[in-house]
Amino acid sequence: MKFRAVVLHVTDPESYSSYSDALLRIANRLNASTSRVVLREPSDDVDVELKAVYAGKGIKGLNKAWELIKQGYFTSFSIGREPPGSLISQAVDLIYRISEEMGPEFNVMFALSSGEPSEGPYFPVTKSSSFGMSASLLYPSDLYGFLKDLEEPSGSLRQIMTILFQEAEKELILALEDEGGIPYIGIDFSLSPWMEESSAKVVSMVSKSPFMEAGTASAILEINKAISDSSYNLKYTGFNEIMLPMAEDNLLKEMAYRGLLTARNLAYLTPYCVAGLDMVVLPLSTPRKEIAKLIRDVLAASQVKEKIIGVRIVMVDAKPGEMVDLKMFGKVPVMKL
Repeated sequence: MKFRAVVLHVTDPESYSSYSDALLRIANRLNASTSRVVLREPSDDVDVELKAVYAGKGIKGLNKAWELIKQGYFTSFSIGREPPGSLISQAVDLIYRISEEMGPEFNVMFALSSGEPSEGPYFPVTKSSSFGMSASLLYPSDLYGFLKDLEEPSGSLRQIMTILFQEAEKELILALEDEGGIPYIGIDFSLSPWMEESSAKVVSMVSKSPFMEAGTASAILEINKAISDSSYNLKYTGFNEIMLPMAEDNLLKEMAYRGLLTARNLAYLTPYCVAGLDMVVLPLSTPRKEIAKLIRDVLAASQVKEKIIGVRIVMVDAKPGEMVDLKMFGKVPVMKL
């Protein structure tokens, strides 16, 4: 188990300088991959690379999101679960505008969500309502060997997740106490991938079949139940379910490159994967009305689950099957819709 990110949530930007060194010390102590900051409003006093500000709701939030991205902030806006068609169209226009005027690597900094986000560690769908620290974990590889030879993984999943989650919370709380008692917001215990650490591989091991074949949806649901049960007595925040961002998972990237995985495939899994449709890379030539339909499908899943779901789409000037460079995400395949 690794800490993927430790995140400082700040309500008063002027207080950041008092805790910036503590954030770095905690990140180093926990060997976290990244340290991040979430603010209520943009501030020149915060000079970290990974920083986020929630833009707000509706058209005002959408307009603010454009300004925040230009200032270098990750951001999201709440479109609602049943938005008017005009708002969906404007959100799609912004996705295209970001790619065309700033570059597709800036699309990764923007998401829309079906509701107001919680204080979580995953960007861009997060906000800062109070001062404190949240964190996320990276643990797919901790499950590989454990699941390999099991006939019935469900109970065993809960066992190993409980151990991992309790250890992570203990380590983070001790680190916060040693830094003067920074408030503990919680951990997002989501099963999240990073390249060779693949959430999709865990799904296929639980289903005992290739990803997207029969058993995939039920395996995702089983994993989500295990995460929920294992974190029940702990302080959790954010999505707290399995995540399947295409550009961050090598198995999903390989399937997309080979044409075996489409954006619609992932959209149809959103009723089971509350994190939503994330990091899908599509051609700029895709008709905007088709992207609007894709977003509508995800928002419909949010109504069914009655939970917040996010959408992050990257538009590139390339064809399906081609590879594009998305900076921190490396080479990523363009998907079929």
